[in-house]
Amino acid sequence: MYNAIEKVSIQNNISPSLTTIDLRSEPMKRLKKSYERFLYMAAKYPLKDENGFLPHTYAIDLIWHSHLQEPLNYVSDCIRLVGYIIFHDPSPILEDDSSDGAYQIWKNEFQCDIETDHLYSTSDNRNVGLD
Repeated sequence: MYNAIEKVSIQNNISPSLTTIDLRSEPMKRLKKSYERFLYMAAKYPLKDENGFLPHTYAIDLIWHSHLQEPLNYVSDCIRLVGYIIFHDPSPILEDDSSDGAYQIWKNEFQCDIETDHLYSTSDNRNVGLD
C-alpha cells in the first residue's frame, strides 16, 4: 500500500500546507485507522441515495485512493464491510451543513475530530509526534 500512496497524485486545488503528509510507518497506521473508521461510519450511517457522499478529509482521501488502486478488492471489501459500494467523487471536497452534522457524529463515535483523527494514537487518543 505504501507504494500506491506515493503514486497518488495531489490535485492542484489543494492547499500546499495540506500536501505534506508523513508516510512513515506509525503515521500510516493512524491514516489507515481513520480510513477504517470512515468505512465503519459508511456502514453504520448508510447514504440515503447513491448521489450523496460521506464527508471525508484529505488524509482519509489518500488511503481511499490507495484502496481504489485495486478495484476488484475495493468492491469486494465495500460489500463485505459496508454493505454497498462507496462511489468516490474526485471533485474537491465541499463542506456544507450536512458535513457539520457528519463531523459531529464522527466526534460522538470516536471522541475526536475527523480533521485531526489521523494525528492521534488509536489506543489512547493522545497527541503523537506533533511538533
